[in-house]
Amino acid sequence: MSVTEYEVGRQPGPPARKRVEVDPITLRVLGGAFHAIAKEMAGVLFRMSYSSIIRESEDLGAGIFDAEGRELCESDSTPMHIGSLPWYIRGFLHRLEGDVEDGDVIVHNHPYLGASHSPDVAVAVPIFADGELLGFAAVTAHVLDVGGSFPGINADAFDVYAEAKLYNGLRWYRRGELNEDVDRMIFDNVRTETMNRGDMNAMLAACQLGCERFLRLVDRYGVDVVMSAAYDWMDYSERMLRAEIAKIPDGTYGPVIGWLDDDARNRDTQLRVETRVIVEGDEVTIDLTGSNPEVPTGYNVPFEGSLLVSCYYAVRTILLDESTFPEHVPQNDGVFRPVKVIAPKGTIFNPSFPRACFSRFCQTQRVVDNTILALADALPEKVTAGNAAGIHFCAYAGFDESAGEYWLYLEVNEGSYGGRHGKDAMDSVDNLMANTRNNPIEELDQRFPMRCDQYELRPEPAAPGKWRGGIGIIRRNRFLVDGTYSCEGDRQTDPPKGVFGGWDGLVASCRKNPDTAREEYLPAKVTGIPFRVGEFIEFREPNAAGYGDPLERDPAHVREDVLDDFTTVGLARDAYGVVFADERTLEIDPEATEAKRAELRAGRDGRSLTEYFRDGLVADTAPVSVAGNTEFGIEPA
Repeated sequence: MSVTEYEVGRQPGPPARKRVEVDPITLRVLGGAFHAIAKEMAGVLFRMSYSSIIRESEDLGAGIFDAEGRELCESDSTPMHIGSLPWYIRGFLHRLEGDVEDGDVIVHNHPYLGASHSPDVAVAVPIFADGELLGFAAVTAHVLDVGGSFPGINADAFDVYAEAKLYNGLRWYRRGELNEDVDRMIFDNVRTETMNRGDMNAMLAACQLGCERFLRLVDRYGVDVVMSAAYDWMDYSERMLRAEIAKIPDGTYGPVIGWLDDDARNRDTQLRVETRVIVEGDEVTIDLTGSNPEVPTGYNVPFEGSLLVSCYYAVRTILLDESTFPEHVPQNDGVFRPVKVIAPKGTIFNPSFPRACFSRFCQTQRVVDNTILALADALPEKVTAGNAAGIHFCAYAGFDESAGEYWLYLEVNEGSYGGRHGKDAMDSVDNLMANTRNNPIEELDQRFPMRCDQYELRPEPAAPGKWRGGIGIIRRNRFLVDGTYSCEGDRQTDPPKGVFGGWDGLVASCRKNPDTAREEYLPAKVTGIPFRVGEFIEFREPNAAGYGDPLERDPAHVREDVLDDFTTVGLARDAYGVVFADERTLEIDPEATEAKRAELRAGRDGRSLTEYFRDGLVADTAPVSVAGNTEFGIEPA
């Protein structure tokens, strides 16, 4: 059946299965069991996986779904993955025309049939009880390589066929028997067969465990009770979210407009992200009308597997924050139902087949960030200032002749959160949709022909605010052999936005061989850049934005910020209006501070940390980088 016949975004509607009444205690027990199954599946996956992007970063999702893809439960992992799995299931059911049998193992990654993007491969095992298809145990994870034109990452791909090998509802196992032809096709067409095979076997083990655990519940409680409990929990989550949406005054919030750097080919053209949030009763619509037309590279976004999930996440995380919301609200299909999304066909958020859509993460991050900013006035105590909302997701690669295949290392570089009501922001953390863990230096140094020269908070200070923005990282990685570097990144031109008088943040940067005679500034999105032995790369991830008027920050807290290197003496004066009588002891001059703050209140406009550092980045010559340059004969600047 043709991909073009598939109707994107079509929900299955209410469950048709007849329900039975489930008492509250059994309902709670089964709800806990569902969550435990998903967590155990994820634990199997990240403990068994070969590649660090899954094992260390936990770039994965796992859960149980009904026969039409409704989510019963999800693992506590990367939000992008688990929310996309319902669309994977509906996509491969479309391809297979519903023909699924007990013992099948289905592999799927088609971005126009539900996948979040082609490297995020899903493995799904159907759950049958007494001949009835109850649903699926399914996982998805980012595998190292999917056979595109360059190792690992292909931001500048001609079309969807050039970006990756497409697995469109393939039966890896058929009725419990390995399909050897499919197996060879999957693993003979990637650069990292050993790693991919290890990862996908781990994914299969996780699915088999999930299936077994779910059938144990069915054996103990009966299929009608288990499925009724699952659907009751969905209805509960839906009611809770609708109740929170209904508290927001009806209206259209925004538009908030952000700008992506470029499309990985046309370097002088920024891409528009326009976001409105429309609240009507107990439903919310995120409208991206006005956003950029689709682009001729891989910098488009799969509508179902990436955009919808991002919008679901944005609403859920603002209104049902697990740390602050007084009641437990499980993550399941009910949370998706009150959220609608509009993205016109032919834009970067709803591209036309066969456009490539490999590199889509930074775009979805900006949708989430824009949504948060749009709701700031309505929900000032629930939002953050502008977040880093962008990553440098990198692939380092080379050919290992002794192994007969490529070595390939994927790395997510962390940014930071924006300031929030009552608290300063979190520093050096992957944020919003990504939410992956960092790759330790030891993982890089011990397992790959590379060396990490530097990994710490970037030297520039935090964006000022009543509550300061977060600080991103600076990281330098050096090649010990010849290799290639590719990246899908962004936020090197458009800084995170401050709210309620807070300063805008600081943009990211990427430099090859920084502070040497070979220094070269790189765009955030590149494909297949060669690196010679000894050459190295530096990332500085965004410093997020400030929340609230910096002049309302307690001067004593500003002094502590100077002592802790979160700000400087100059910025304390220029942004916070704090004047020190003695810059050695940092004794505050109260009268001069009061006068300086009055002066700033009378004559200031909005300020940006990026503008403050317009003359250049803070110099940072890490001793280990200098030693490495000497070792490999790279001359200083």
